[in-house]
Amino acid sequence: MKYDMKEIMTRAWKIKKEDSKNIFALCLKMAWAEAKEAGNKKEEKSLKEKLVDKLNFIVSDASGFYTYSIYVSDWEKYGKSRTYFAVYETCQYSKHNAKYDYGFFDNQTGKYVAGRHDLTDNCSLGGRHHLDCSIKF
Repeated sequence: MKYDMKEIMTRAWKIKKEDSKNIFALCLKMAWAEAKEAGNKKEEKSLKEKLVDKLNFIVSDASGFYTYSIYVSDWEKYGKSRTYFAVYETCQYSKHNAKYDYGFFDNQTGKYVAGRHDLTDNCSLGGRHHLDCSIKF
């Protein structure tokens, strides 16, 4: 991982200016620790991002006969904020049309609430077979 040296030095000088008795070497160590901690937080994916990745994985593993569309929609009303997940399955040769409801992610609490289908399970569309997915929750 690359770090912005200018930003780290600027932060070290800000720490030094907060108290003139601070030793600059220790201020620099503190600035480096803050930068590394921020870098580690950026590398970790949020639960919402993992759920979207899992949805993409499930669709990529599905059969080629049907056409799949991923539906990820943000909704805000009544003091609630949610992101809904679904997959639409259609066929160009017939009137087949199915919707797989995967529930929603509560943006306020950071929790996932499964719908009829669950993204935390390792099952394909409709629960037909077990998937070998590396995305863990």
